[in-house]
Amino acid sequence: MTTPNMTTSATYDADVLANASRFAVSLFLGRGKYANAESGTLEGIKEAADKLVAENPNATAKPIIVAFDEAGNQAPLGARAAKAKPAKKPAKAKAEKPVKAKAAPKAKAEKVAKPVKAEKPAKAEKAVAAAKPVGKRAEAMENAAKGILPAAPDFSANTHKPFRKKLADLVAMVEASDIKGLKAYTINPVSSSPKALDKFRNLAVMALEAQRKAAKKS
Repeated sequence: MTTPNMTTSATYDADVLANASRFAVSLFLGRGKYANAESGTLEGIKEAADKLVAENPNATAKPIIVAFDEAGNQAPLGARAAKAKPAKKPAKAKAEKPVKAKAAPKAKAEKVAKPVKAEKPAKAEKAVAAAKPVGKRAEAMENAAKGILPAAPDFSANTHKPFRKKLADLVAMVEASDIKGLKAYTINPVSSSPKALDKFRNLAVMALEAQRKAAKKS
């Protein structure tokens, strides 16, 4: 099993999708209720997503598809919109015949004025090259690649209460440097709380592996 390329979020998601062994779909029905399905193929999970939408016509959310590889790494494929009926083609409008315009009388050509010489532009001052801002996600991944462990997400708000136990599990495994356990831990990133857990877990794995490589070299 190999760790996905975590250079960027796009490469990480692409690696997980390329090596996906199973797929899961979740449709939010309201008030903590979800309709779920799984499949071993991408086409199968797409059909399952369409079926969930058809079976739950009152659901306003779109189904979320997540890919899993053999190591338990996961990447969301985004929301899948329900199949819509093709719109009717608009009726072709009859083209009106163009009206011939009368030719305008020829006017006497005016004398062309001599072009005014443009003034030489002033010398531009030397601009100081500004460094490109580094996003928080890129900075976190860069720190993880150096072996710096990420800070655990703040789950003090009541909205995160159902996921505090999972956060405690992850923190314990990080403190124990349990890379295998972190990779195998199941997280379904369909909302903000599990997405924060998944990000923390992936960065921690990256940092711990970087620490292990550095220890072998020394």
